[in-house]
Amino acid sequence: MFRLRSTRSLLPAFMAVLVLGSMQHARAQEAPEKDPFADADMQPSYRAQCHEVRALTKDRGTGETRVDFSVTGPLALVHFDGTLAYLGLCGTAPDPKVLCVTYQTNDMKVGDVVTVAGGYSRPNPDFIVLDPCLARRPEESDR
Repeated sequence: MFRLRSTRSLLPAFMAVLVLGSMQHARAQEAPEKDPFADADMQPSYRAQCHEVRALTKDRGTGETRVDFSVTGPLALVHFDGTLAYLGLCGTAPDPKVLCVTYQTNDMKVGDVVTVAGGYSRPNPDFIVLDPCLARRPEESDR
């Protein structure tokens, strides 16, 4: 039979359980890690901003398996060659340039803020290519 000696002797243990439980609950409520990468054709849980791109991609190489990357920022380049559309954003030092290779401009113009997401490659530290890539205005819903 279990015999309780004193509730005072249990109080520190009970308080420790409450504190540890509340710390775990607070940790679960923290904002998720900023991860603008996702498996191919999946939406990343976070869309990087231009000023975050260098830090968020710092140690990310291009592997054998496609990984998608997403970033939001103003367009600095809109070019259509009749087959492919090239949308460039970011690139103001120290941000690397991001080039989205897609099939149409959707009437996007230089200065428009867009979200791009696509297959990540990094030819050099100052240049990221997303190909294939989808571009949309941030106010448009995810598809």
